[in-house]
Amino acid sequence: MAAQPIGRFYELQKEVKVPEPYVLTSKIKIKPPTRVQMIALRNAETQDDAERAMLGEHFDAVIELYADRPDKEYAAFVEELQRHMLGPGVDDVEGGSEGSSSS
Repeated sequence: MAAQPIGRFYELQKEVKVPEPYVLTSKIKIKPPTRVQMIALRNAETQDDAERAMLGEHFDAVIELYADRPDKEYAAFVEELQRHMLGPGVDDVEGGSEGSSSS
């Protein structure tokens, strides 16, 4: 019998609720972002870079799918994907709310 992995690293894998893949079409199933993808997302200099980081291997297919669709549809998809993967409040400004003090 193989030894059970021990340590907090393995316990967290059981405890943390990771979102299910986001199913856009039968062929485009976007997995939750990895740590590497989140670093790329945080360091993205353009919206295109950020979307490439979030969509991963599906970036080209998603861009092609929405190429001839109204941009508002694509914007709604991106917003919903971010909420699905990152949770509510994803668009909140980091560092506090309006009227908060940093002193």
